[in-house]
Amino acid sequence: MSSSTSQPQRSIPTEDRISILPDSILCHILSFLPTKLSASTSILSKRWKPLWLSLLHLDFDVQSFTNFNTFRHVVYSVMLSREVTLPIKSLRLKSCSEHVVNDINGFINAAMQRGIEYLDLEITTGKDFELTLTPNIFSCKTLMVLKLKNLNVNKIPTQVHFPLLKILHLDKVLFSCYEDIFKFPLFCPILEDLSVNDLQIRRGSKFISEKFISEASKVKCLPNLVKASFSARLNIPLFLFTWARILRIKL
Repeated sequence: MSSSTSQPQRSIPTEDRISILPDSILCHILSFLPTKLSASTSILSKRWKPLWLSLLHLDFDVQSFTNFNTFRHVVYSVMLSREVTLPIKSLRLKSCSEHVVNDINGFINAAMQRGIEYLDLEITTGKDFELTLTPNIFSCKTLMVLKLKNLNVNKIPTQVHFPLLKILHLDKVLFSCYEDIFKFPLFCPILEDLSVNDLQIRRGSKFISEKFISEASKVKCLPNLVKASFSARLNIPLFLFTWARILRIKL
């Protein structure tokens, strides 16, 4: 005769083990989410309500909002709700409105005042869109990563200096003249990763002068460059990539 032995039932723990984690760990977890989703955790409990405002990494994508006005309102609300002394380590902005120029520069300036290290900016309007970036960004002493995509960048100042920039990605960016393209890498003394893809020059712009190339080539340009890639669509002097350990050319 067989007998069956009943297994004791395990009780389901009711303790919220995630919420008892330190703020630093919870904020680190939330930093992997778009800022809109991070903000939605504030409804979980009083414990979670203020956490998203302490995030060091902000990520805003207009596609996750119902319209541009809502996107704009949320970004401003987040910026104004944060403690002024709380740093912003990274800021990613993806928008699709040509009316966002002044707003973008306002967001960038606010992030720069808080020690931004990573800036990723993409504007997709489906038409020509000129952006005159705030001049302060070209001498940002804390920026380590700069990524620009789908922009017509206008009026780059004469003095450009990125003392800590290590990663520079320029994708589908239109410049006013050839010299503006060189102002980025030539003034990044410790750049390690350079990617330039589908760069364009405004129609009617003269090709870069022989004198400029001659003077620039005499400088030990980008001595710390580890990885570089560029599209052969635009005529870019190869001396910029002399010191690259890994070079990828898109034909």
